[in-house]
Amino acid sequence: MPGAADGAAPLVAASAGTAGVTAVIAQLVSGFDGSRIHAEALTRAKHGMLDALGVALAGVNEPVSKIMLDYAAELPAGAGATIWGGRRRVLLTEAALVNGTLAHALDYDDMNRSMLGHPSAVLTAALLPLAETLRLPGRKVVEAYIVGLEAMARIGRIFGLKAYDYSWHPTAVLGTLGAAAGASYLLRLDYSQTINALGIAASEASGLKKNFGAMMKSVHAGSAARKGIWAAQFARRGLAADAAVFEGKFGFLDMFNGMPDAHEAPDAASRPLDIIAAGLVFKQYPCCGGLHSLLDVMLDLGAGKGLHADDVAEIECRVHPQKVAYLDRPQPADPLAAKFSIQYCVAVALLRGKVGLADFTVDAIVDASVRALMKKIRISGREDFAGFECELVVRTTGGSEITGRAREARGSMSNPLSEAELLRKFTDCAEAILTPAQAAEAGAALLAFDCESDLDRVLGLLCPR
Repeated sequence: MPGAADGAAPLVAASAGTAGVTAVIAQLVSGFDGSRIHAEALTRAKHGMLDALGVALAGVNEPVSKIMLDYAAELPAGAGATIWGGRRRVLLTEAALVNGTLAHALDYDDMNRSMLGHPSAVLTAALLPLAETLRLPGRKVVEAYIVGLEAMARIGRIFGLKAYDYSWHPTAVLGTLGAAAGASYLLRLDYSQTINALGIAASEASGLKKNFGAMMKSVHAGSAARKGIWAAQFARRGLAADAAVFEGKFGFLDMFNGMPDAHEAPDAASRPLDIIAAGLVFKQYPCCGGLHSLLDVMLDLGAGKGLHADDVAEIECRVHPQKVAYLDRPQPADPLAAKFSIQYCVAVALLRGKVGLADFTVDAIVDASVRALMKKIRISGREDFAGFECELVVRTTGGSEITGRAREARGSMSNPLSEAELLRKFTDCAEAILTPAQAAEAGAALLAFDCESDLDRVLGLLCPR
């Protein structure tokens, strides 16, 4: 298949405009040639898995994680898949639920612009446990990750901002579809079975932005992983769904986006895989990615201009109006809500010169100096800004004005983190439960995951020894 070796999509058997989206995605998944994936695509997928597993280990002590781990402790142990960070094995779908929640608990996991959500928490939580139960090698997990992301991104590009503005959370909605696609690949479902898996997943897909800032948002990733596996398993057993579930009246895209006649773009067959074309955005800060460019600017102004909180009369944060809708939180009541507060995060960035895990605790969010500075921060929407573009205007007590602007945050494809920086983030996160030596060993193993034949060995490196 032309182009597969250099990152182009290995299979779209029908040309866009002549086949519906459901058929195109099912053919992509069931006929995907994983042996011809370009090395760069494999590396990026491993980076996504590394990031998801690292933030999951860092998130084990979060309140939502403790609820999930308590739930898992009551499940029958033994056969099944491993809960990350320990050695307990439970039913496969429940392991996916718990692991996906751990990976999203800190809101520190990566993002993808095509699907406007967090792919790696969902895909890693679904595919690694499934491969563990099937006794598959690491290479197959990485291939399935790329397949799942591709399906998620293709539907996501049609899904678009309109559905996001309708209050749907893409991590939950598209994550279910991507997990089903990746699971179908690992289970080696044929075209008809994959059609059914996608149809089942489409009926299961849901998740509301109303839960941003609440524990339930973290569960969205775990729920999507669980439902994706569930869909593929039942499709393998013969459970049938509509053969054109995405398109047409009452279809997935009509319901979520009012697009009953949607088709893929004309260049879909020749477009590079999304892991190459759009790639992954990695977070430097454990909070909502929609405000990271503001934090980059605030930290740069604080360090580069010698700006101090006492100098500030007002900070105006200019962002796309879509961000205002869910990030304007002048009085966050708990650490989860603080992760979605421009006021809190920007104030922390200036006062402390960093934004890290320690800044999202009950004690940290009620700090009097932070609360005082938050009162000087206001937010305005700019229709002319790109989705993640921002401008920060600091008006000083002396009457001067200091301005900084960014189109994307560091960690994006246009301003990427190095592999060394990603590995450092992993080890910093993993050291929440591992020794530095254990974290370093686990990180090295994950960067070579596609060469690993024994998943039990790798999973053992993710728990204290």
